[in-house]
Amino acid sequence: MNPAKNIFPVLAASLILAVSSFAFAEEASAQTETKANEVRAAESAPDTAELLANIANFRTLRTKFVQTKHLKAFKKPMVLNGELCLDRPGKRFAWHVEKPLKYSCVIANGKLTQWDADSDKTVSVPFSKYPMLEMLSDAMTAFASGDVKALEKDFEAAAGRDGTVVLKPRSERFAASLITEVELTLDESKTKIVKVRASEKNGDVTELVYSDSVFDSDIPDALWQAKQKK
Repeated sequence: MNPAKNIFPVLAASLILAVSSFAFAEEASAQTETKANEVRAAESAPDTAELLANIANFRTLRTKFVQTKHLKAFKKPMVLNGELCLDRPGKRFAWHVEKPLKYSCVIANGKLTQWDADSDKTVSVPFSKYPMLEMLSDAMTAFASGDVKALEKDFEAAAGRDGTVVLKPRSERFAASLITEVELTLDESKTKIVKVRASEKNGDVTELVYSDSVFDSDIPDALWQAKQKK
C-alpha cells in the first residue's frame, strides 16, 4: 500500500483541514432596527487577525483527543482516542491513536513515519520522494497552531462573537475540492483551541475534541517515535 495515500485520511481527520465562511450578525427583524443591529454587531465582533495571532502564540502542544468521524455511508460514527503532539519551531507533529486500535504517525526530520500494533511494522517515507507530504505537514502545523499568516494563501478566516473561528478555502485552491468548512471552538480565554469540526465535500463530518492540553512544555522523546508500547 502506498504510505502517502494511506496517511492522507488521518491528516485530514486530525487537523489538515480546509473550511467555510462565518456569519457575524443576525438579520434585523424590522427595517427600522437594521442600523442599530449593525452597530452592535461591529462593536461585539472580535478582530480576526488579533484573535488568530493569540491562538498561535505557543511553542509546543501536547493534548489528549477524541476524534468522532460521522461517515455519510454509516449510521454509527467512528471514534478514536489518543494523544497529539505539536512542536512548532521543530516542525514536528505526532498523532498517537490508543483506542480502539494502536496506531501512530510522526512527521519529523523531513519524513513521515507510521506504525501500527497489529502488524508491528514501521514505515517511513521521505518528503523528497513524496513532496506532497511536506505541504501537508506545513498545513497541519498551521491549522493546529492557528497560524493565520501560514494559512492566508489558501484560506480565508472569520471570527465570530461566540468564541469560534471558521476557515474557508479559497475557491481556486486545492483544499476547496476536499473540504467545505472547518470550525474552531476556543476556550474562555479565546487563546486555546478546544474543538475542531471539519465538514468535507463528500458529506462526512469529523469532530476533534482536545482535553488535558499542555502548552510550552518539553515533550518526551518517546512521543516523537512512531513505534509505541503495545
